[in-house]
Amino acid sequence: MVAVGAVRPAAQNPPPAQNPPAAQVQTGSTQQPVFRAGIDSVLVDVRVTDKDGRPITDLTQQDFEIKENNKPQAIDTFKLIQLDDSPIDPASLPSINSFEDQEHEIEKDDSRLIVIFLDDYHTRRDNAQVMREKLARFVTNDLHPRDLVAIMYPLLPVSALTFSRSRSELAAQIMAFEGRKYDYTPKNEVDSRMAMDPPELIEQERNNIVITAIQTLCAYLGTVRDARKTVLYVSEGLTGSTPSSNVFGRSATPVTGANLMSQFQDIFADAARGNTALYTVDPRGLAVNEFGSTRNVNPQQDAALLNEAIDSLRVLADNTGGRAIIGSNDPIPGLKQMLVDSSSYYLLSYTSTEKYRDGRFHPIKVSVTRKGVKDSDVHAKKGYWAYSADEVTKMTTPAKPAPPHNITDALEALTDTNRGRPVRIWMGAARADDGKDAVTLAWEAVPSSSGDSLGPVDHVTVTATSVSGDELFSGPVARDPQSPEVAGRVTFDAKPGTISIKAVAETAKGLRLDTDDADLEAPDFTSVGVFITRPMVYRASTARDVQRIRTAATPPVPAVTREFLRSERLLIRFQAYAPGDAKPVVTARLLNQLGDPVADLAAPASTGGPNFEMDFGLGTLAPADYIIEITASSGETQKKTLLPIRVGS
Repeated sequence: MVAVGAVRPAAQNPPPAQNPPAAQVQTGSTQQPVFRAGIDSVLVDVRVTDKDGRPITDLTQQDFEIKENNKPQAIDTFKLIQLDDSPIDPASLPSINSFEDQEHEIEKDDSRLIVIFLDDYHTRRDNAQVMREKLARFVTNDLHPRDLVAIMYPLLPVSALTFSRSRSELAAQIMAFEGRKYDYTPKNEVDSRMAMDPPELIEQERNNIVITAIQTLCAYLGTVRDARKTVLYVSEGLTGSTPSSNVFGRSATPVTGANLMSQFQDIFADAARGNTALYTVDPRGLAVNEFGSTRNVNPQQDAALLNEAIDSLRVLADNTGGRAIIGSNDPIPGLKQMLVDSSSYYLLSYTSTEKYRDGRFHPIKVSVTRKGVKDSDVHAKKGYWAYSADEVTKMTTPAKPAPPHNITDALEALTDTNRGRPVRIWMGAARADDGKDAVTLAWEAVPSSSGDSLGPVDHVTVTATSVSGDELFSGPVARDPQSPEVAGRVTFDAKPGTISIKAVAETAKGLRLDTDDADLEAPDFTSVGVFITRPMVYRASTARDVQRIRTAATPPVPAVTREFLRSERLLIRFQAYAPGDAKPVVTARLLNQLGDPVADLAAPASTGGPNFEMDFGLGTLAPADYIIEITASSGETQKKTLLPIRVGS
């Protein structure tokens, strides 16, 4: 079964015209400084305002002083970033029609880079409806045409982020925001996996998903430009507690005091290292309770949950240099201030003389020495998170070379391209009589498809034709009653060459569930040199099961998937040939995902003629992807085949 990989859509923008005016960027010299990330390099953006809150933009590098652990630090690089927010024709801006265009645009310092993170897991439906209208108006009316904005949800990977300048497109995405706080109706595969969990566990899992997504986003933003990046986190906040009453529509066990702060540490670290500020906005506005009088929640517990949620929003903002927009039914002033904060600031970096390797937070103090500028007028992050010794080791250890292409290609076979489809198929060929091949096709139903609305898979109807159009096999391949899985097999003769297969999964009533087309290149065994056929793999639970397979009058259905448990054993069968009547020397070894040897395996045993088999237990392997490399040698000639397997716990 074949699936096509998803392609991220490019942002839609007006066609390009003339180039826009550059941002007003000033530096301590005529040459633009280069901010280089290093283990001990600390990046700081500093906003300096006068008594009326207006930015001071004529400071020089000599006007700044940075202290760490009360020790002065030498400023390595210095730059004033002052965005030009004067009106501009959107058509004058470069269009973004590809991810190459996007990468080029987000590296520029002449625009704000904003990600609006819509936390549907922690926003009620009615609150989302109110907030999305306000956000859509803000995006439409207050953003500058140069600003680059992306919309993100908890389950969206950062690799799928699409930045856009199209206000209408962004507003439309925001208007699709639907909150589902305390609503456990499955909307996707992740929700379906959690559906049977108790509410308190679902809430913990949702917390973990959101925290991981924000941390990953901050880490990603740290890989783009040095200039300030902004994440607008729209959420009612996270709590590590759940109430004792039945407010979820089903019974729940109360949970108290899960430490969210410890889970936030990675967010703080990556945000600080990547010069990313989190602005949090509470869709509830001026909230007075978490559940209200309609729910049977103790008032003290209700207040505690509300305070915990609001505190989480404050903590995320305060520890990343952003602001918390909470306790107000009108978020627009706070959102406009978010834009002002990114409009004019100084970007500085220094190399720490302290060289910490403890992974902890270390405070810094940024001051302006010019007369008349108060400390309260200087706005900068309060410190940074040092790398741990393990992180430094990883960063300074040379990267291992990429695995060879044949290893990568083999591992790609483990990718489930059949997700959502009812059956998988496997094909292989061995030598038969009269110069023909014995082609085996095996099918196996995907367990999740057994409850399909049309009924479970009963059989697969197979049509096989040669390259010349001759029909080699046609008919249903029934389920093998001896197989513990819903699976079946068929073997038919074919001449060497390309064989086209059409497999139709059907119910017992003949209702068609799915259709798949595939090709197999049947080898010519009459002119074969050193050669190994595609291995058949049989799964077993014990050594006794392996012996039953060996002695069975009719072999069972071979495993179609390549995913196994550590408690299982594999019986692997294949044929190996050498020129003439010579018999090849066959060896096997286990490789890791990089193609490096893990262990030499017992040599496959000859079971007569060209037939070989090997018995391999998985109990000693850690859960991971591996490759079994089988080598046939005759003289100086070798042939290898790679069998990828995925070992689960």
